[in-house]
Formats: sequence, C-alpha cells, structure tokens
Amino acid sequence: MKLRRGSLTAIVTTMLSAALLAAGTAAGVAAADPAAAHPAGAHVADGTARAAVPWARVGTGWVLTQYTSAPPDGGGAGPAELYLISPGGTRYQLAHWRDWRSAPQLVAWSPDGRRALFQVFSGQGRVEQLTLATGRVSTFTLPGGATPIGYTTPRGLNIVASRTAGSATTLARYSLSGRLARSLGYSATGQLVYMPDGTAFVTATSHGVKLVSNGGALIGNLPLPRTSANTCIPARWWNRGTVLVSCSPPRSAFPQLWLVPVSGARPTALTPARRVNRGSSGDLGDLDAWQLPSGLYLQSAGPCGVLQIFRQAHNGSITRVTVPHTLGDNHVLTARGSRLLIQAPTSCTGSNSLLWFDPATRAEQWLIRAPAKELGAAIAIPFYSRENGNI
Repeated sequence: MKLRRGSLTAIVTTMLSAALLAAGTAAGVAAADPAAAHPAGAHVADGTARAAVPWARVGTGWVLTQYTSAPPDGGGAGPAELYLISPGGTRYQLAHWRDWRSAPQLVAWSPDGRRALFQVFSGQGRVEQLTLATGRVSTFTLPGGATPIGYTTPRGLNIVASRTAGSATTLARYSLSGRLARSLGYSATGQLVYMPDGTAFVTATSHGVKLVSNGGALIGNLPLPRTSANTCIPARWWNRGTVLVSCSPPRSAFPQLWLVPVSGARPTALTPARRVNRGSSGDLGDLDAWQLPSGLYLQSAGPCGVLQIFRQAHNGSITRVTVPHTLGDNHVLTARGSRLLIQAPTSCTGSNSLLWFDPATRAEQWLIRAPAKELGAAIAIPFYSRENGNI
C-alpha cells in the first residue's frame, strides 16, 4: 500500500508541515487535455479511455495521478481528473470531478493495480473505492471515523486504516466494503509497511519498530539504538529481509536512516546523524533512500519545508542533486532502473509536474508538465513496488 500515500508523506507532514505535494500534464495523451472543456456531472468515468488501457501490461513504471486545473493557491475552483499514465507517458482518463475543492482525494492504489481508494473530506468523512477497469464506485464509512492509509499486500484485499485518540494511534484492517476485519494494535507514529507477501507488517514502537502478523499478533520488537522516543517511521522495504527506517537521534529533529533486519539482527545506520552548522549541506534529515547503479540517493528534508535529493558517498559525505527545470522541491515517488520518479513544482506559483530523471546522465522524461496557472496533479501514486513508500 501507498502510506498515503506512503510513509514518506507522513514524515513530510509531521516534520515539515509540508502542503500537499503534487505533479502535473503528459506527453503522450489518450484522453482530453486537462485545459479542454469537461463533461457535466460531479463524477464522470470515461469508458472509451478506460477500454483503451492495456490492462494486462499495467505494472511497474505506471503512475496513477489526480490532476486539477484549479489555481495553485488552492482558493479557486477547477475540475479534476484521474489519469493512469504509462511508462512512455500515454495518459488515460479514468474519472472526472467538476470541482477539485469538493472532489474526493486519492489515498492509495491497490498492489494488484485494480482499485483506487479515495477519502471524501466533505460531508460525513466517507471513503470511495473505484474499480479502475470497470468504473464501478462504492462508497462507505470506516467505523469509528478511522482514516484510510492504504491496501494490504499482495493483492489489496483489505484496507488498512488508523484511529487516533489523544496520543495513542491504533491500526486495523477492514474489508473492501469498510467492515472491520481485524484490530492490528498500537503504532507510535501511525505508519506501517507490509511485507510483500502480506503475512506481516512493520510499524513504530516508542524506541524502534516491531514486526506484527497480519492477524495482529506481535512477532518481535526491533529496537534501534540512539533514537528519540516516538520518532521512527518505516519508509519501505530495502530488501526481502530488511526495512528502511527513518528516526531522529536524541535531542535532534533531523532524521537518520537505518537498515533494520526483521530477523532481529543488529540494525546498521545507512546515513550519519546530520548536524547543521555554517557551511553545512542543507540536509535537515534523511527520509528515504534508493540504491541506483550510479550511487546511493537520499530523499532529505530541506529548508522552508522543501524536499531535496542528495547523493551519498561511501564515507557518508553528500552532494546535492539538482533536477533541471524544477524549483528545487523534489519529491521522489519511486525508483526504477537508473531513474527516479520525481514530483516537483515547476513554477513559482506552485504548479507541479511529474518526470523520470536519471541523476547520473541528467536525462529527463517528462510525464506531466503543468501550466503555471494550474495546480497540476495534486496526488501521484506509482504502481506498487518495493522501491515505493507503499505498504
């Protein structure tokens, strides 16, 4: 599942108070241009475009994006569309809403690629689920006002949600119709990453993380040394037996990345603890990382709530990676081969776009390039992969 959209989103929201991160308009088009006229109706699914999707080929490298031509300041009206984008940039319109301000917001894409989950913020806090290939929409509420996080792996047959009461956050699984299936217990930070086979997940404890079965039983605690209480957030799976976890060191607000074996073996620090001083790199803490053929790349917090990319050398030193034609606030969604999928503002007005970027060759492949006066794709979720911040 995309811990909203992924655990990274939670880190950014909690630590940086960042606004909604976004993306923007595409090169190859199998649907109407976002700036064109839109059909009437609060929610219209485009059956022609849906029928054109090569569903058997939808997989790694595809992206599901909710795009809006509303102005970037968030105060104006504008229609919104749901697009499925192929690795080559072909865009298929699957749904339409008249006004972004009242449209449900995309939360997750099921790991099998079949369903998308939305949260409805107007009215009674409902949840919507869209079956992508058929256009069927189901609407329900989660008991107790639970907030949806995403789908279980490997096929997305359950929804995972959290409930917060005071400082305590509990997790639970629900059926695809919103019925409570199983309580999953307490989480210190309310985020989790599921094992690819769906048998267990990792979530935070007060001083580290724990491995919990899909039935809610504790398998084992995985403490981390030298971390502040209630700061650990599992980012994603690094490999089959290791979770990448972001935690703040004692008396520091700058997270550090750890590789935590679920076997209970000793965790190792992937990045050093960052210190900000005169002449520092500007890295205000590390949130996620990807090992590409050209090196180790970090998603890091930057000044004023932005996200930055750094390349880390073997000795732990880092070099800032700039992405051409963006304004320096670069949200990495996933990695594939030698490239990173990046969601970033491309206009000083706050318009956002989406591109594949090779940091070694600096080659760009633009999937979406939003006009300056449009917010763009307010939410983008790549197809499930261990390289995502998905659960």
